[in-house]
Amino acid sequence: MAKPKDLVMDLFGDYVRYMGGSIRVGQLTQLLELFDVEPATARVTLSRMRKEGWFETQRHGREISYQATDRLMKILEDGRERIFSKAQPIWVGRWTTVMFDPNVLGRVETKLLGNGLRWEGFAQLNANTWICPRDVREKIRSKYGSGDGVVFVANLWSGSLDEDKRLAETCWDLAGISEVYKNFIEHWKGELAVGVESLTAEQALVKRVGMVNEYRSFIYQDPIMPRALLPEDWYGDEAFSYLTEMHRDLGPMAMEAVGDVLFGGE
Repeated sequence: MAKPKDLVMDLFGDYVRYMGGSIRVGQLTQLLELFDVEPATARVTLSRMRKEGWFETQRHGREISYQATDRLMKILEDGRERIFSKAQPIWVGRWTTVMFDPNVLGRVETKLLGNGLRWEGFAQLNANTWICPRDVREKIRSKYGSGDGVVFVANLWSGSLDEDKRLAETCWDLAGISEVYKNFIEHWKGELAVGVESLTAEQALVKRVGMVNEYRSFIYQDPIMPRALLPEDWYGDEAFSYLTEMHRDLGPMAMEAVGDVLFGGE
């Protein structure tokens, strides 16, 4: 079951921002009830998210509307790109490598840097070295800097495809990630076995949000590895194709469900 905060972000990311960008508390509470979120829980979640800087509010008499802040919009854009822009890189035999000394950075900064690198598809090779199978050197340099020598970004190559495959298998649980993708496909094909045309608009919304939410929960484990380094029984491509297909097919009815709540009374 998705957390209320994740559901709010999903509803804003895939629906509200394309339908005026603003939603009243009562409307969002009504939508969250479709996901078995109690109104009291929804209101507490929204209040907390506003205090955390995710939303701006505007009062309309006794009602309050919520609009995403620039900070939230950036998160939504990054998340959408990570999920739906899965361009498979070509393996050119080079790893982007990030090296730093945890003792110099300190515990908090090291943790923050590690989380940021995982987001970009890196894995930890040892205590002070992280690697990524894609050339993201400039992105990492601009984000974390390397001019002061604290964080050093470079290319690494082994000169052997077999060695690169062993390195990929050592740093990432590719078999485990593939199994997660396989389970995702099997689960949602079962959930949608009745066919999209048999669903109500509200059911389509719940299915569509649930599918994206589940996919996002494990997509950051996937480093978007070049095909040359992946195991033969890799289900990531099939899972991505199925997600995008069903996201498209469920889209009109899901948008209808949200539109009925936002504009139904007008």
